[in-house]
Amino acid sequence: MKINWIVKLLTKIAWTKNNGDRIKKYINTKQIDRSHNLDNIDKRQIRVCAVQQEIQLLKSYKQYVDRMYEFVERGVKEGAQLIVFPEYNGALILGMLPLIETILKRITRQDSKSAGKDKATSNRNKDTSEDTAENTSEDTAVHTSISAGVDIVEILSTLTTFLLDIFKTTFSELALHFGIYIMAGSIMVTDKDSVYNRAYLFGPDGKIVGKQDKLHPVIMEKDMGLSMGEELSVFNTPIGKLAFPICMDATYFETFRIAKDKGAHIVIIPIANIEEYNKYFALRGIWPRVQESGVYGVKSALVGELFGIKFTGKAGIFAPQILTPNNDGTLEVSKSYDKDEIVVCDLNLNLIETYYDPYFSDQNSEFFKRYYPKIYG
Repeated sequence: MKINWIVKLLTKIAWTKNNGDRIKKYINTKQIDRSHNLDNIDKRQIRVCAVQQEIQLLKSYKQYVDRMYEFVERGVKEGAQLIVFPEYNGALILGMLPLIETILKRITRQDSKSAGKDKATSNRNKDTSEDTAENTSEDTAVHTSISAGVDIVEILSTLTTFLLDIFKTTFSELALHFGIYIMAGSIMVTDKDSVYNRAYLFGPDGKIVGKQDKLHPVIMEKDMGLSMGEELSVFNTPIGKLAFPICMDATYFETFRIAKDKGAHIVIIPIANIEEYNKYFALRGIWPRVQESGVYGVKSALVGELFGIKFTGKAGIFAPQILTPNNDGTLEVSKSYDKDEIVVCDLNLNLIETYYDPYFSDQNSEFFKRYYPKIYG
């Protein structure tokens, strides 16, 4: 069954309670003192904060703003000039939509037992404020329609405009009010009839500095109809040249090599790993890429459990081994793999610009050029 006017109506109802103007007014009520973290930028001491965030569906725009504000405020108090959020950070907004749990359970193919457990949890956490996008009669009216089967891609295409506006407004305002850079994590977006997993970087003026689509969607994302990104970008900012490919992109060495060759000082990886935590699994991602490429790596993580699906990972900040105090390639890493945390560290851009590993002098450049002419040419 194709998505119909019912889902579109629910989205419209939710948006009337969660529009951008309300978000701006709400953030203004917090009377945020703009930080001075970017007043005197020293390339030898760029302070970065990586967020490890427990996943939860939030029932109103106020809950979403408060949740993001909490992490930004903590990072700013630690002196952060750049704060990095995890993959699918925008998905938390879905909790504002009526029947979204039914839709998501269908998308994630969860059985009825898990669904019942999650419904009970949702009821305990229900927000009764006027901003909650919830209506019992609407839920009843559409339950059968949703359960009967819908086109997931069409659902996502309908929802992304609603989600993206709230997401952009929230992080634009937070970056502006606090006067810092924020890599807001990623969110699903519709662009020219295709759906992408896209991350955004906001500057201290509240404007978008850049965006990056996930280059290597995982199987579940492909099954949901998400498209692959086509370009890896590097953004030149006063706090360094930044790239922010997404999660699975770090599994492939070419991603970091391309970013390095395009001038990146810092490569950010927002993740949302659906797996039991295993430190050896984690080694297939950012740590080896940093050692291979000679850049700083910053990883943010979405963690916790939703509808029986476990998200695990550790936020961390990494560097070539020779540039780390313990010669282990790690500058900072979170203590847990399933709880809210932030990790903060200073990065010396002068060091990374002059870093040279003699190991790379042994490479057969002509061999690589033959197989990867765009990277090594």
